[in-house]
Amino acid sequence: MTDADWIRRAIDLARQGAGLASPGALAGAVIVNNGRVAGEGFYTYDGVHHAEILALHEAGPAARGSTVYTSLEPCAHTGRTPPCAQALIDAGVARVVSAIQDPNPLVDGRGLTMLKQAGIDVQCGILQDEARRANEAFITYITRKRPFGVLKLAMTFDGKIATRLGESQWITSEESRRAGHHLRHEVDAVVTGSGTFLKDKPQMTDRTGRPRRRELLRVVLDRRGRVGRPPGWLVFRGSLEELAAELYGREIQSILLECGPDLAFNAIRSGVVDKIVAFVAPKLLGGRETPAIGGPGAERLSEAVRLSDWTAATAGPDLVITAYVHGHH
Repeated sequence: MTDADWIRRAIDLARQGAGLASPGALAGAVIVNNGRVAGEGFYTYDGVHHAEILALHEAGPAARGSTVYTSLEPCAHTGRTPPCAQALIDAGVARVVSAIQDPNPLVDGRGLTMLKQAGIDVQCGILQDEARRANEAFITYITRKRPFGVLKLAMTFDGKIATRLGESQWITSEESRRAGHHLRHEVDAVVTGSGTFLKDKPQMTDRTGRPRRRELLRVVLDRRGRVGRPPGWLVFRGSLEELAAELYGREIQSILLECGPDLAFNAIRSGVVDKIVAFVAPKLLGGRETPAIGGPGAERLSEAVRLSDWTAATAGPDLVITAYVHGHH
């Protein structure tokens, strides 16, 4: 196997921490000696130990002279645990390959420097785009001081979220709805508007059955005071920017917006949306009502919100398009 293959394994391990690592980073580590896995691990917040330490514990004496592959640069500071870089040095590893540097200002290249100064062969930058994508929430949370925002859309081929009489359940397939629950599992909070809340009475819970360290925070944005105080929900009556600041203060690393067309438009315009995931059913409804994105709209093409780095997949009969809001990614 190549370095890229082992780094991909480390990234796959890191992703196993989804729902368990926030407000920390997703991190995975693989220790390889003589072409065979000697130890591996991934980080969970409640587990305290970092991925490298778990891999070292599993490898034991086989760590000496090995190559360590990490999805994220080993830390160089003492936080809840001693620095991982020093643990790798003490274990006698020969080489460390990391996908990306840790954007945390407490690390930011210092771990790699510590390893180099100890005479360890260090390489960084393999599959860095894939590694950044895996940690996009953590990177945004650390560098922009706000939660990473995902806007989820479920619509017909012609961009409608309901019929002209308001019927919307269900536009997309069971497979798409299942994928939507996996999106909820990967975030710390789900946000909707008062209109959607009052009309649909959504549960908006994580029904994947997978473990998570914190209960999904459910937020309804209610600037007009229409909702009251429903149990199990955080009712917020400020702006979207104020909500982002409030959730950042609560160590909410990522949010999923499942909302109506006007709130979707305002969320994009306010800058709290980084990624859009659109589930598109092969159906046509027609009409002028119920667009997926509402608001006043743009007057000129130059005012269009530009999306980048789009990918397409399928969920049952539906198309799933993922794109990033230009300038935020």
